[in-house]
Amino acid sequence: MILMLLIFFTSLGSAVAVEDNDLSDLSDSSVDVSSDLTDMEISTSDDDSIIFDEASINSSDDADDDVTDGVIIDDSTKEDFNIDDSDDSIADVSDVSEKKEPKNILGSTEDPIIIKNGVISSSSSLLTSPQTIVIKDAKYYNGSINTYVQKLIDDAAAGSTIKFTGSSYENIYLKISKPLNIISKSGTAIKNLFNIPVFTILEGGSGTNISGFTVDTPGSFVDASHVSKIGISGNKISTKRTAIVLEEVYDSVIKGNLFSSFNIAIDISNSGGISISKNNFTPKGGNNIGIHLKDISSKKGISITDNNIIGSDRCNDGTGIYFDSNAANVLIKNNMIRQWYTGIDFPNSINNVSILNNTISDNGDGVVIAGWIDGFAFNKNIVTGNGRMGVLFGYDFKSVKSNFTLEKNFFSYNGGLDLKNQGDEAVTIGENFAKNRCVRVGMKYGLNILSRQSGSKYYFSVVDRFGRAVSGLPNFSATFNIGGRSYTVNFIDSVAFIDVGSNGAGSGGSGSSLDIGEDNRGISDWGQFREVDSEDMDYYEQFYKELLNALMESEFNNSSNDDSMSDSNGENDPSQNTYQNESGSSYHSGAGSGDSGVSSGSYSVNSNGVMSGSSGSASASASPSAAASPSSNVPESASVKTLSVDEETFRVVGVSGLVLLIILVIGLYYREDIKDMME
Repeated sequence: MILMLLIFFTSLGSAVAVEDNDLSDLSDSSVDVSSDLTDMEISTSDDDSIIFDEASINSSDDADDDVTDGVIIDDSTKEDFNIDDSDDSIADVSDVSEKKEPKNILGSTEDPIIIKNGVISSSSSLLTSPQTIVIKDAKYYNGSINTYVQKLIDDAAAGSTIKFTGSSYENIYLKISKPLNIISKSGTAIKNLFNIPVFTILEGGSGTNISGFTVDTPGSFVDASHVSKIGISGNKISTKRTAIVLEEVYDSVIKGNLFSSFNIAIDISNSGGISISKNNFTPKGGNNIGIHLKDISSKKGISITDNNIIGSDRCNDGTGIYFDSNAANVLIKNNMIRQWYTGIDFPNSINNVSILNNTISDNGDGVVIAGWIDGFAFNKNIVTGNGRMGVLFGYDFKSVKSNFTLEKNFFSYNGGLDLKNQGDEAVTIGENFAKNRCVRVGMKYGLNILSRQSGSKYYFSVVDRFGRAVSGLPNFSATFNIGGRSYTVNFIDSVAFIDVGSNGAGSGGSGSSLDIGEDNRGISDWGQFREVDSEDMDYYEQFYKELLNALMESEFNNSSNDDSMSDSNGENDPSQNTYQNESGSSYHSGAGSGDSGVSSGSYSVNSNGVMSGSSGSASASASPSAAASPSSNVPESASVKTLSVDEETFRVVGVSGLVLLIILVIGLYYREDIKDMME
């Protein structure tokens, strides 16, 4: 009898261990339940259905705070719902065996959920805390995939991630009224037939992030209104109308997208705190607008930084950045703006706008200004190769009211004039690098070059007419001609250094020239020329090398930051600016590829100080700007608790019973000795 009891309890303990191992395997792969979903029990009825009820599992005594109770699903249920074990922390409800409309099995525990024969029924959604929900390829679903996904979105908890893993879908038109991460890591293609936005973000959808899609649609990609802290990143967008529409949207980010076809790429009105950065605009036809701004009165303004805004044909009507009425408080910095009929157009007036460190080249007109100027800074830009005017004050230009600076820009090779004023009022500007090709624009003074030589080494610095050093110019390249050879010299922070070897030794200022843009002069004609001793030249050389090293280090750090962003998973808080270009689209920060018109040589430096190859192309360093988004909206993965109440009971009974049995056997075996000891 004792032997039989021993065998029974030993077998019972082994069975519990096996069951626990099976559940541990399931906890690694099947269901992700975050920390708010607790106190659930699973019981099995006679009709083989699984009922989820509120119950008495108390995990606080058995697990750490970050490990929560979870739904335990056996193998047959996983098979019914086609749950993919290969992706951790993902609840996948992609298929139902009876081919009925799929429903979400995760969510609120307020009402019982019954799963029977692969069909789920419930009086309310199950989802109460953020989850990652996978959408498989469209072939796995019957009926309307759009209806199915919309229901998942409607049932999902705020902060959940909707992850598209299929290669392509058709006719997706989704409405979002809660913060969600809607992502693809495989560049999922969406092709639509109707002029309806792919994603409409409604009031309540603040904090939503959309990233990683490749879209071909006649309508908008994203239409958002009355929301804040949204992110649109890493998408490839082709549309016949406006790609992204923001109306009364605040503190949001549009980053790392490729706009390949559009009427208007980004249309923003009555909004503020919007960051537009590291996007590529490459339309295939004319008559389009890259960025359209209207009624921007918020003090938070609009930031347009580090983009390639490149049109297709400067002979066809089109504008890179268009300022409609009442568009104020805008920063445009470190962008490449090329191949538009007009690079930047102000057809009304200018109110608190700064245009800094941009390359504006190969357009019809670089910048066109009308109306009044009331707060305008146009500084440190490279304006080259524009077919008509670099900067044009048009016939409708009124006058300057206050706070106007136009200085330390680099003008060259503009077909008509560098600057022209067609208005009634005179315009006075500061010091610029221009060949005095200005009409009715009073430029204070031009800039000169001070040249120093020691043997084969030359050091150049930009100075004013009094020989004083000038700083704050955009970085640019020039061509130094000596001994029948030409060398590219890169001006960094207004200075440049070159060692030409035996070709330049002893030649001094005679027989050598410096070509800066279209301004070609002998060394002595640029201003002062000095011969210095080797000790002084060593100092200049070391100073220039320090500038160059700092520039290269900055570019390396920015490149590393971009790499780290591309390694992120696209489910991040928008406030962290870590959007991944998941679609694989490339982008160049700031000044992009293409001849700037400054020089051609082995190396060149653009307005942002970045060195590049012989074409004069370069990319600019990234500038931090972001909108905030609450981190609470980001789902955290949680481990699944592997014990139910019944299994815990089995474990307690099995182990405790086995211990008691051992004590009983020992007591019976030594009963005589124990009896004698007690006597």
